[in-house]
Amino acid sequence: MTSGITDVPGVRVAHVTLSQDAPVVRTGVTCVLPHHRDLLAHPVPAAVHVVNGYGKPVGLSQVVELGELEAPVLLTGTLAVGAVHEGAVRELLGRHPDLGRPATVNPVVLECNDGRLHDARTLAVRPAHAEAAVRAARTAGEGHPIGQGAVGAGTGMVAFGWKGGIGTASVPVQDDGRVRATLGALVLTNMGRPEDLVVHGRRVGARGGEPVAGPADGSVVVLLATDARLDARQLGRLARRAQNGLARTGVPTAHGSGEFVLAWSTGSTTDAPRRDGGWLTPWFDAVAEVVEEAVLSSLRHACATTGLDGLVADRCPHV
Repeated sequence: MTSGITDVPGVRVAHVTLSQDAPVVRTGVTCVLPHHRDLLAHPVPAAVHVVNGYGKPVGLSQVVELGELEAPVLLTGTLAVGAVHEGAVRELLGRHPDLGRPATVNPVVLECNDGRLHDARTLAVRPAHAEAAVRAARTAGEGHPIGQGAVGAGTGMVAFGWKGGIGTASVPVQDDGRVRATLGALVLTNMGRPEDLVVHGRRVGARGGEPVAGPADGSVVVLLATDARLDARQLGRLARRAQNGLARTGVPTAHGSGEFVLAWSTGSTTDAPRRDGGWLTPWFDAVAEVVEEAVLSSLRHACATTGLDGLVADRCPHV
């Protein structure tokens, strides 16, 4: 297991973190660039899987319809989706003078509800924050390290009663000896009850420390990237296996918790896609492994955070 989703060539990540005490602001924006190329000119194959649709995403329906991703992916809090989408569009308008006359563009914005630690009524995230996140991602270097835990979109998130947020991991995959590539995951965790948490096969529950009590509702976003030459349908098969990794950590998929998976490939070829076969099994195994590790990494890197009404989400002592 290696460092993160930016181990996949071309992928870039940047955060804008917002934190203040009066009013209480614990939120932010995370931008993930699927590839360093101009995505409008060179979209990447992509797929979506909805585990539980209790969420407010923007842009997923076109990805489902066309099987490709043509713009940055942004993560944020639920009530900031509109502002973040506007900011992403404004950044793209600045780069493409003909955009909107009449062609449009499809930034993807995904969210979790950070309202337990953050006063979402402040509408603290503005379009300029999203623009800044996209610009920072564009200038990041190849394979750069990624801030995790309580940063960017993860600033106000709570997972399994502990401080959650951004987590990432990657793993090399070799299928039938012909293809060796990297699979990376980045997650935004905001789900689960204290008693649900499983760490490497051991149910740790609510023992140790003082986790935040509450329902399992809250949501988790999973982004998967690979440089293997997979088409949109094959990426959909990978995306559906992300639930296996979530289940390993005890994610209960509650009524009010939205679980969304977005997968893409940075590999490109003019050849016909490989016919499905047993060579895909190592990829399915890798999805479960890398998603599990990304979820645990979001807990491992988070720091104790005091939020709305003095509520404290402590760092998880089990990871």
